[in-house]
Amino acid sequence: MMYDVAIIGGGISGLATAYDLKRSGHKVILLERQQNVGGNAISEQIDGFLMEHGPTTLNALVPQAVELTGELGLSGQKLDLGDGVKKRYLREGNELHAVSIHPAGFLTSPYLSVKGRLAVLSEILRPARRNGAEETVYQFAARRFGVEFAERVMDPLAAGMFAGDARQLSVEAVFPKLVEMEHRFGSISRGVIRARRGSEPAKRLFSFKNGVATLPLALARLLKDEIHTGVAVNRLQRLQNGFELETARHGNISCKSAVLAVQPHVAAGLLEKLDISGAGAAAAISAPPLSVVFTTYKRQQIAHPLDSLGFLSVAGKGGIITGAQFSSTMFGGRAPQGYVSVSSYVGGVRNRDAAMTDRAELQDQVHRELAQYLQISGEPQMSRCRQWPTSLPQYVIGHADKVAQLTSVSQRQPGLYITGNYLSGVSMANCIGQARATAKSVNNYLRFTKCSELVQGRFEQNTG
Repeated sequence: MMYDVAIIGGGISGLATAYDLKRSGHKVILLERQQNVGGNAISEQIDGFLMEHGPTTLNALVPQAVELTGELGLSGQKLDLGDGVKKRYLREGNELHAVSIHPAGFLTSPYLSVKGRLAVLSEILRPARRNGAEETVYQFAARRFGVEFAERVMDPLAAGMFAGDARQLSVEAVFPKLVEMEHRFGSISRGVIRARRGSEPAKRLFSFKNGVATLPLALARLLKDEIHTGVAVNRLQRLQNGFELETARHGNISCKSAVLAVQPHVAAGLLEKLDISGAGAAAAISAPPLSVVFTTYKRQQIAHPLDSLGFLSVAGKGGIITGAQFSSTMFGGRAPQGYVSVSSYVGGVRNRDAAMTDRAELQDQVHRELAQYLQISGEPQMSRCRQWPTSLPQYVIGHADKVAQLTSVSQRQPGLYITGNYLSGVSMANCIGQARATAKSVNNYLRFTKCSELVQGRFEQNTG
Protein backbone atom coordinates (compact mmCIF):
# COMPACT_ATOMS: atom_id res chain seq x y z
CA MET A 1 0.00 0.00 0.00
CA MET A 2 1.25 3.47 -0.89
CA TYR A 3 0.39 6.17 1.65
CA ASP A 4 0.25 9.82 0.72
CA VAL A 5 2.37 10.71 3.74
CA ALA A 6 4.11 8.85 6.53
CA ILE A 7 4.87 10.78 9.70
CA ILE A 8 7.63 9.47 11.95
CA GLY A 9 7.13 10.59 15.54
CA GLY A 10 4.00 10.82 17.65
CA GLY A 11 4.72 13.88 19.78
CA ILE A 12 2.67 17.05 19.49
CA SER A 13 4.51 17.98 16.27
CA GLY A 14 3.73 14.69 14.52
CA LEU A 15 0.15 14.59 15.77
CA ALA A 16 -0.66 18.15 14.69
CA THR A 17 0.91 17.56 11.27
CA ALA A 18 -1.05 14.33 10.80
CA TYR A 19 -4.30 15.99 11.89
CA ASP A 20 -4.05 18.76 9.33
CA LEU A 21 -3.06 16.40 6.52
CA LYS A 22 -5.90 14.00 7.29
CA ARG A 23 -8.33 16.92 7.24
CA SER A 24 -6.94 17.84 3.82
CA GLY A 25 -8.03 14.42 2.55
CA HIS A 26 -4.69 12.63 2.43
CA LYS A 27 -4.06 9.00 3.37
CA VAL A 28 -1.84 9.32 6.43
CA ILE A 29 0.08 6.91 8.64
CA LEU A 30 1.81 8.00 11.85
CA LEU A 31 4.54 5.80 13.37
CA GLU A 32 5.65 6.11 17.00
CA ARG A 33 8.31 3.88 18.53
CA GLN A 34 6.88 4.23 22.06
CA GLN A 35 3.64 2.58 23.13
CA ASN A 36 1.98 5.94 23.74
CA VAL A 37 1.82 9.13 21.71
CA GLY A 38 2.17 12.67 23.03
CA GLY A 39 5.93 12.78 23.53
CA ASN A 40 6.89 14.51 26.77
CA ALA A 41 3.46 16.14 27.15
CA ILE A 42 2.39 13.86 29.97
CA SER A 43 -0.20 14.97 32.55
CA GLU A 44 -0.68 12.50 35.40
CA GLN A 45 -3.40 12.53 38.05
CA ILE A 46 -2.00 11.31 41.39
CA ASP A 47 -4.30 11.23 44.45
CA GLY A 48 -5.99 14.52 43.56
CA PHE A 49 -2.80 16.23 42.34
CA LEU A 50 -1.88 16.84 38.72
CA MET A 51 1.77 16.37 37.75
CA GLU A 52 3.07 17.68 34.45
CA HIS A 53 6.04 15.53 33.42
CA GLY A 54 7.01 17.88 30.61
CA PRO A 55 5.54 21.16 29.33
CA THR A 56 3.09 22.91 31.63
CA THR A 57 1.53 25.71 29.55
CA LEU A 58 0.64 26.89 26.06
CA ASN A 59 1.15 30.42 24.79
CA ALA A 60 -1.98 32.18 23.55
CA LEU A 61 0.19 34.57 21.51
CA VAL A 62 0.79 31.70 19.08
CA PRO A 63 -2.48 31.82 17.10
CA GLN A 64 -2.19 28.29 15.72
CA ALA A 65 -2.29 26.86 19.26
CA VAL A 66 -5.46 28.78 20.10
CA GLU A 67 -7.04 27.85 16.77
CA LEU A 68 -6.28 24.14 17.26
CA THR A 69 -7.73 24.27 20.76
CA GLY A 70 -10.98 25.58 19.30
CA GLU A 71 -11.05 23.12 16.41
CA LEU A 72 -10.71 20.21 18.83
CA GLY A 73 -13.58 21.48 20.97
CA LEU A 74 -11.32 22.09 23.96
CA SER A 75 -12.10 25.76 24.61
CA GLY A 76 -14.45 24.83 27.45
CA GLN A 77 -11.62 22.95 29.21
CA LYS A 78 -9.15 25.81 28.84
CA LEU A 79 -7.70 27.35 32.01
CA ASP A 80 -6.01 30.73 32.33
CA LEU A 81 -3.38 31.42 34.96
CA GLY A 82 -4.75 31.78 38.47
CA ASP A 83 -5.24 35.12 40.19
CA GLY A 84 -2.56 34.18 42.71
CA VAL A 85 0.23 34.96 40.24
CA LYS A 86 1.27 38.42 41.45
CA LYS A 87 5.08 38.41 41.57
CA ARG A 88 8.18 36.86 40.05
CA TYR A 89 10.97 35.44 42.21
CA LEU A 90 14.68 35.04 41.62
CA ARG A 91 16.84 32.93 43.92
CA GLU A 92 20.33 33.78 45.07
CA GLY A 93 21.71 31.39 47.66
CA ASN A 94 18.90 30.51 50.04
CA GLU A 95 16.96 33.74 49.50
CA LEU A 96 14.07 34.41 47.12
CA HIS A 97 13.89 38.00 45.85
CA ALA A 98 10.41 39.24 44.90
CA VAL A 99 9.94 41.43 41.82
CA SER A 100 6.60 42.81 40.59
CA ILE A 101 5.30 41.31 37.34
CA HIS A 102 4.73 44.88 36.12
CA PRO A 103 7.05 45.76 33.18
CA ALA A 104 8.79 48.30 35.44
CA GLY A 105 9.18 45.77 38.24
CA PHE A 106 12.97 45.61 38.08
CA LEU A 107 13.17 49.39 38.38
CA THR A 108 11.15 49.50 41.60
CA SER A 109 12.58 46.37 43.25
CA PRO A 110 15.76 46.41 45.35
CA TYR A 111 16.77 43.11 43.69
CA LEU A 112 19.10 45.02 41.38
CA SER A 113 21.57 47.54 42.78
CA VAL A 114 21.02 51.24 42.17
CA LYS A 115 23.71 51.08 39.50
CA GLY A 116 22.00 48.07 37.92
CA ARG A 117 18.62 49.80 37.89
CA LEU A 118 20.11 52.93 36.34
CA ALA A 119 21.62 50.75 33.61
CA VAL A 120 18.17 49.26 32.90
CA LEU A 121 16.54 52.70 32.99
CA SER A 122 19.07 54.15 30.53
CA GLU A 123 18.45 51.36 27.98
CA ILE A 124 16.06 53.63 26.12
CA LEU A 125 18.92 56.07 25.49
CA ARG A 126 21.38 53.55 24.09
CA PRO A 127 21.85 53.54 20.31
CA ALA A 128 20.53 50.50 18.45
CA ARG A 129 22.94 47.96 16.97
CA ARG A 130 22.03 47.66 13.30
CA ASN A 131 24.52 45.02 12.21
CA GLY A 132 27.41 42.92 13.38
CA ALA A 133 28.12 39.37 14.47
CA GLU A 134 25.41 37.18 15.97
CA GLU A 135 25.06 37.80 19.71
CA THR A 136 24.38 35.52 22.63
CA VAL A 137 21.53 36.27 25.02
CA TYR A 138 24.11 37.39 27.58
CA GLN A 139 25.90 39.74 25.17
CA PHE A 140 22.64 41.29 24.01
CA ALA A 141 21.32 41.79 27.55
CA ALA A 142 24.60 43.18 28.84
CA ARG A 143 24.82 45.64 25.93
CA ARG A 144 21.24 46.84 26.27
CA PHE A 145 20.59 46.58 30.04
CA GLY A 146 23.97 46.18 31.72
CA VAL A 147 26.02 43.26 33.03
CA GLU A 148 24.11 42.96 36.31
CA PHE A 149 20.79 42.48 34.50
CA ALA A 150 22.38 39.96 32.14
CA GLU A 151 23.80 37.88 35.01
CA ARG A 152 20.98 38.13 37.54
CA VAL A 153 17.91 38.18 35.28
CA MET A 154 18.55 36.97 31.73
CA ASP A 155 20.83 34.06 32.61
CA PRO A 156 18.30 32.58 35.09
CA LEU A 157 15.57 33.15 32.48
CA ALA A 158 17.56 31.29 29.82
CA ALA A 159 18.17 28.40 32.20
CA GLY A 160 14.52 28.25 33.25
CA MET A 161 12.90 28.60 29.83
CA PHE A 162 15.41 26.74 27.67
CA ALA A 163 17.48 24.63 30.12
CA GLY A 164 20.36 26.57 28.57
CA ASP A 165 23.19 29.03 29.20
CA ALA A 166 22.72 32.68 28.28
CA ARG A 167 26.39 32.81 27.26
CA GLN A 168 25.78 30.15 24.60
CA LEU A 169 22.21 30.69 23.38
CA SER A 170 21.64 32.88 20.33
CA VAL A 171 19.42 35.86 21.14
CA GLU A 172 18.19 35.94 17.54
CA ALA A 173 17.04 32.33 17.90
CA VAL A 174 15.48 32.32 21.37
CA PHE A 175 14.30 35.93 21.79
CA PRO A 176 13.70 37.13 18.22
CA LYS A 177 11.10 39.66 19.36
CA LEU A 178 13.67 41.49 21.50
CA VAL A 179 15.99 41.78 18.50
CA GLU A 180 13.06 42.95 16.38
CA MET A 181 12.16 45.60 18.96
CA GLU A 182 15.68 47.00 18.86
CA HIS A 183 15.65 47.11 15.07
CA ARG A 184 12.15 48.55 14.84
CA PHE A 185 12.05 50.98 17.77
CA GLY A 186 15.73 51.52 18.53
CA SER A 187 15.16 50.36 22.09
CA ILE A 188 13.55 47.46 23.97
CA SER A 189 12.01 49.83 26.49
CA ARG A 190 10.43 51.87 23.73
CA GLY A 191 9.12 48.68 22.13
CA VAL A 192 7.58 47.48 25.41
CA ILE A 193 5.88 50.85 25.91
CA ARG A 194 4.36 50.66 22.43
CA ALA A 195 3.41 46.98 22.67
CA ARG A 196 -0.26 46.15 22.75
CA ARG A 197 -1.87 45.45 26.07
CA GLY A 198 -2.63 41.84 26.92
CA SER A 199 0.92 40.52 26.57
CA GLU A 200 1.41 40.01 30.33
CA PRO A 201 1.92 36.41 31.50
CA ALA A 202 -1.58 36.25 32.96
CA LYS A 203 -3.02 37.05 29.54
CA ARG A 204 -0.97 34.70 27.39
CA LEU A 205 -0.31 31.41 29.21
CA PHE A 206 -2.98 28.75 29.48
CA SER A 207 -3.52 25.05 30.07
CA PHE A 208 -6.47 22.68 30.40
CA LYS A 209 -8.42 21.28 33.33
CA ASN A 210 -6.66 17.92 32.99
CA GLY A 211 -3.29 19.33 31.93
CA VAL A 212 -1.50 20.04 28.66
CA ALA A 213 -1.74 16.38 27.59
CA THR A 214 -5.43 17.08 26.92
CA LEU A 215 -4.50 18.46 23.51
CA PRO A 216 -2.31 15.62 22.14
CA LEU A 217 -4.75 13.06 23.55
CA ALA A 218 -7.60 14.75 21.69
CA LEU A 219 -5.57 14.62 18.49
CA ALA A 220 -4.78 10.95 19.09
CA ARG A 221 -8.47 10.11 19.43
CA LEU A 222 -9.19 11.71 16.05
CA LEU A 223 -6.22 9.92 14.47
CA LYS A 224 -6.87 6.54 16.04
CA ASP A 225 -6.85 4.61 12.75
CA GLU A 226 -3.78 6.40 11.42
CA ILE A 227 -1.59 5.86 14.49
CA HIS A 228 0.68 2.83 14.87
CA THR A 229 2.66 2.67 18.13
CA GLY A 230 5.58 0.47 19.03
CA VAL A 231 6.98 0.92 15.52
CA ALA A 232 10.64 1.90 15.21
CA VAL A 233 11.80 3.19 11.84
CA ASN A 234 15.36 2.05 11.17
CA ARG A 235 15.95 3.42 7.70
CA LEU A 236 14.47 5.82 5.21
CA GLN A 237 15.30 5.46 1.53
CA ARG A 238 14.29 7.14 -1.68
CA LEU A 239 12.01 5.47 -4.21
CA GLN A 240 11.26 6.63 -7.73
CA ASN A 241 7.87 7.96 -6.65
CA GLY A 242 8.41 8.60 -2.96
CA PHE A 243 10.05 6.92 0.03
CA GLU A 244 10.28 3.57 1.74
CA LEU A 245 10.45 3.24 5.53
CA GLU A 246 12.16 0.17 6.88
CA THR A 247 10.84 -0.75 10.34
CA ALA A 248 12.21 -3.15 12.95
CA ARG A 249 9.36 -5.68 13.09
CA HIS A 250 6.54 -4.24 11.00
CA GLY A 251 7.85 -4.57 7.47
CA ASN A 252 8.43 -1.78 4.97
CA ILE A 253 6.06 1.14 4.39
CA SER A 254 5.86 3.12 1.15
CA CYS A 255 4.75 6.74 0.93
CA LYS A 256 4.78 9.66 -1.48
CA SER A 257 5.94 12.06 1.21
CA ALA A 258 7.58 11.64 4.63
CA VAL A 259 7.74 13.91 7.66
CA LEU A 260 10.37 13.55 10.37
CA ALA A 261 8.78 14.70 13.64
CA VAL A 262 11.47 13.23 15.87
CA GLN A 263 14.28 14.46 18.10
CA PRO A 264 17.28 15.92 16.24
CA HIS A 265 19.61 13.01 16.93
CA VAL A 266 16.98 10.59 15.54
CA ALA A 267 16.46 12.80 12.48
CA ALA A 268 20.24 12.80 11.94
CA GLY A 269 20.28 9.01 11.76
CA LEU A 270 17.39 8.83 9.30
CA LEU A 271 18.88 11.54 7.08
CA GLU A 272 22.38 10.08 7.06
CA LYS A 273 22.02 8.22 3.75
CA LEU A 274 19.70 10.76 2.13
CA ASP A 275 20.93 14.24 2.95
CA ILE A 276 24.39 14.72 4.42
CA SER A 277 24.05 18.43 5.19
CA GLY A 278 20.67 17.97 6.86
CA ALA A 279 21.99 15.04 8.89
CA GLY A 280 24.99 17.09 10.00
CA ALA A 281 22.83 20.02 11.05
CA ALA A 282 20.49 17.80 13.08
CA ALA A 283 23.38 15.96 14.74
CA ALA A 284 24.91 19.29 15.82
CA ILE A 285 21.85 20.23 17.90
CA SER A 286 22.32 19.11 21.50
CA ALA A 287 19.62 18.53 24.09
CA PRO A 288 20.84 18.19 27.71
CA PRO A 289 19.24 15.95 30.36
CA LEU A 290 16.62 17.40 32.71
CA SER A 291 14.72 16.10 35.72
CA VAL A 292 11.31 17.19 37.01
CA VAL A 293 10.76 16.67 40.74
CA PHE A 294 7.14 17.02 41.84
CA THR A 295 6.54 17.56 45.57
CA THR A 296 3.33 18.17 47.47
CA TYR A 297 2.68 19.63 50.92
CA LYS A 298 -0.11 20.69 53.20
CA ARG A 299 -0.55 24.43 52.74
CA GLN A 300 0.10 24.99 56.43
CA GLN A 301 3.59 23.49 56.07
CA ILE A 302 4.76 26.39 53.89
CA ALA A 303 5.25 29.91 55.20
CA HIS A 304 5.94 31.41 51.77
CA PRO A 305 2.89 32.95 50.01
CA LEU A 306 3.59 31.07 46.74
CA ASP A 307 2.21 34.10 44.91
CA SER A 308 4.02 33.52 41.63
CA LEU A 309 4.61 31.22 38.70
CA GLY A 310 7.60 30.03 40.73
CA PHE A 311 11.24 31.06 40.89
CA LEU A 312 14.41 31.03 38.79
CA SER A 313 17.92 30.54 40.15
CA VAL A 314 21.00 32.70 39.59
CA ALA A 315 23.96 30.57 38.46
CA GLY A 316 26.80 29.82 40.86
CA LYS A 317 24.82 30.63 44.00
CA GLY A 318 24.46 27.10 45.37
CA GLY A 319 21.71 24.53 45.10
CA ILE A 320 20.79 22.21 42.24
CA ILE A 321 17.31 23.59 41.44
CA THR A 322 17.51 25.62 38.23
CA GLY A 323 13.94 26.78 38.63
CA ALA A 324 10.61 25.78 40.11
CA GLN A 325 6.93 26.28 39.36
CA PHE A 326 4.25 26.72 42.00
CA SER A 327 1.93 24.38 40.14
CA SER A 328 -1.11 24.76 42.39
CA THR A 329 -0.87 28.57 42.15
CA MET A 330 -0.57 28.61 38.39
CA PHE A 331 -3.82 26.79 37.70
CA GLY A 332 -6.83 25.82 39.75
CA GLY A 333 -7.57 22.17 40.47
CA ARG A 334 -3.92 21.10 40.56
CA ALA A 335 -4.08 20.09 44.24
CA PRO A 336 -6.80 19.12 46.74
CA GLN A 337 -8.16 21.76 49.09
CA GLY A 338 -5.59 22.61 51.76
CA TYR A 339 -2.64 21.25 49.77
CA VAL A 340 -0.10 22.73 47.35
CA SER A 341 2.30 21.34 44.76
CA VAL A 342 5.69 22.46 43.46
CA SER A 343 7.52 21.26 40.33
CA SER A 344 11.30 21.70 40.49
CA TYR A 345 13.69 21.42 37.55
CA VAL A 346 17.22 20.10 37.83
CA GLY A 347 19.85 19.81 35.10
CA GLY A 348 20.02 21.33 31.66
CA VAL A 349 23.25 22.81 30.35
CA ARG A 350 23.95 24.40 33.72
CA ASN A 351 24.02 21.15 35.71
CA ARG A 352 23.97 18.10 33.43
CA ASP A 353 25.25 15.57 35.98
CA ALA A 354 22.68 16.44 38.65
CA ALA A 355 19.79 15.67 36.28
CA MET A 356 20.53 11.97 36.22
CA THR A 357 21.27 11.54 39.95
CA ASP A 358 19.58 8.63 41.70
CA ARG A 359 15.89 9.52 41.90
CA ALA A 360 15.46 9.05 45.64
CA GLU A 361 18.55 11.13 46.31
CA LEU A 362 17.39 13.81 43.90
CA GLN A 363 13.93 14.02 45.47
CA ASP A 364 15.47 14.32 48.95
CA GLN A 365 17.88 17.07 47.90
CA VAL A 366 15.17 19.03 46.13
CA HIS A 367 12.98 18.91 49.24
CA ARG A 368 15.84 20.10 51.45
CA GLU A 369 16.44 23.06 49.15
CA LEU A 370 12.74 23.95 48.90
CA ALA A 371 12.48 23.77 52.68
CA GLN A 372 15.08 26.55 52.90
CA TYR A 373 13.72 28.74 50.12
CA LEU A 374 10.01 28.43 50.99
CA GLN A 375 10.23 27.97 54.77
CA ILE A 376 8.76 24.47 54.76
CA SER A 377 8.31 22.47 57.93
CA GLY A 378 8.13 18.69 57.89
CA GLU A 379 8.38 16.22 55.02
CA PRO A 380 6.54 16.25 51.66
CA GLN A 381 3.17 14.56 51.50
CA MET A 382 4.32 13.03 48.21
CA SER A 383 7.33 13.22 45.90
CA ARG A 384 7.74 12.01 42.31
CA CYS A 385 10.57 12.33 39.80
CA ARG A 386 10.66 12.18 36.01
CA GLN A 387 14.08 12.08 34.35
CA TRP A 388 14.49 13.04 30.70
CA PRO A 389 17.86 11.95 29.20
CA THR A 390 17.29 14.54 26.45
CA SER A 391 15.25 17.67 27.02
CA LEU A 392 15.10 20.98 25.18
CA PRO A 393 17.24 21.53 22.05
CA GLN A 394 19.85 24.24 22.45
CA TYR A 395 19.58 27.19 20.08
CA VAL A 396 23.25 28.19 20.33
CA ILE A 397 25.16 30.63 18.11
CA GLY A 398 24.85 29.44 14.52
CA HIS A 399 21.46 27.82 15.06
CA ALA A 400 19.90 29.74 12.18
CA ASP A 401 22.35 28.09 9.78
CA LYS A 402 21.37 24.64 11.07
CA VAL A 403 17.68 25.47 10.65
CA ALA A 404 18.35 26.65 7.09
CA GLN A 405 19.95 23.30 6.28
CA LEU A 406 17.06 21.37 7.83
CA THR A 407 14.23 23.34 6.27
CA SER A 408 15.87 23.11 2.85
CA VAL A 409 15.96 19.30 2.95
CA SER A 410 12.63 19.36 1.10
CA GLN A 411 14.35 21.18 -1.78
CA ARG A 412 17.15 18.64 -2.04
CA GLN A 413 14.85 15.69 -1.36
CA PRO A 414 11.37 16.63 -2.67
CA GLY A 415 8.62 15.24 -0.48
CA LEU A 416 10.76 14.96 2.66
CA TYR A 417 10.00 17.39 5.50
CA ILE A 418 11.20 18.03 9.04
CA THR A 419 9.22 19.50 11.92
CA GLY A 420 9.85 19.75 15.65
CA ASN A 421 10.92 21.88 18.59
CA TYR A 422 14.41 22.53 17.22
CA LEU A 423 13.29 24.71 14.32
CA SER A 424 11.24 27.73 15.36
CA GLY A 425 10.63 27.51 19.10
CA VAL A 426 10.82 24.96 21.90
CA SER A 427 7.38 25.50 23.42
CA MET A 428 4.38 23.29 22.80
CA ALA A 429 2.56 26.18 21.11
CA ASN A 430 5.55 26.85 18.82
CA CYS A 431 5.60 23.17 17.87
CA ILE A 432 1.95 23.40 16.85
CA GLY A 433 2.66 26.47 14.75
CA GLN A 434 5.61 24.77 13.04
CA ALA A 435 3.63 21.56 12.49
CA ARG A 436 0.74 23.36 10.84
CA ALA A 437 3.14 25.18 8.53
CA THR A 438 4.79 21.85 7.70
CA ALA A 439 1.40 20.26 6.94
CA LYS A 440 0.62 23.10 4.56
CA SER A 441 3.90 22.54 2.71
CA VAL A 442 3.28 18.79 2.48
CA ASN A 443 -0.27 19.37 1.25
CA ASN A 444 0.98 21.70 -1.49
CA TYR A 445 3.58 19.14 -2.53
CA LEU A 446 1.07 16.29 -2.68
CA ARG A 447 -1.46 18.39 -4.60
CA PHE A 448 1.23 19.33 -7.09
CA THR A 449 2.43 15.74 -7.58
CA LYS A 450 -1.16 14.50 -8.04
CA CYS A 451 -1.78 17.15 -10.66
CA SER A 452 1.47 16.22 -12.39
CA GLU A 453 0.47 12.55 -12.38
CA LEU A 454 -2.90 13.39 -13.92
CA VAL A 455 -1.30 15.50 -16.63
CA GLN A 456 1.26 12.78 -17.34
CA GLY A 457 -1.47 10.13 -17.50
CA ARG A 458 -3.52 12.13 -19.98
CA PHE A 459 -0.45 12.81 -22.07
CA GLU A 460 0.35 9.10 -22.24
CA GLN A 461 -3.27 8.31 -23.20
CA ASN A 462 -3.22 10.86 -25.99
CA THR A 463 0.12 9.69 -27.34
CA GLY A 464 -0.38 5.96 -26.76
